[in-house]
Amino acid sequence: MSGPDNLSGLWLGSFSYPQGTGPVTPFLASIEDEDGSLRGTTVEPNTMGRSSNQLEALLSGSRAGDAVDFTKMYDGESDAAHAVDYVGRVSSDGASITGVWSLGEADGTFEMHREAVWEERMGADASVVKIG
Repeated sequence: MSGPDNLSGLWLGSFSYPQGTGPVTPFLASIEDEDGSLRGTTVEPNTMGRSSNQLEALLSGSRAGDAVDFTKMYDGESDAAHAVDYVGRVSSDGASITGVWSLGEADGTFEMHREAVWEERMGADASVVKIG
């Protein structure tokens, strides 16, 4: 079964580095899906430097059926100003996306869950997620 027709909304997720070479990093993504064209923003704790507590990025890409392909471009306001590519698959119920990210020679995995699914899994306190 293919993924949903629309990925718009809030997604809570995390990305991991290969072989534990970095921290598992949580993020919040706000996505707008217009007929398969994706755009939005992300925010995550700043694990790259000390100029701020969090990093923000712009997200752009596409969805075709259950395939998702997007780029996260850090805004350069803090310690990051590079792009990271993400390729993944939407679950058959449309509640999660899993896949891989890549940046040059580095890569890792990621997963994202719709906000309602995250709250169901984590309980009532899940709506208060500390990112920074």
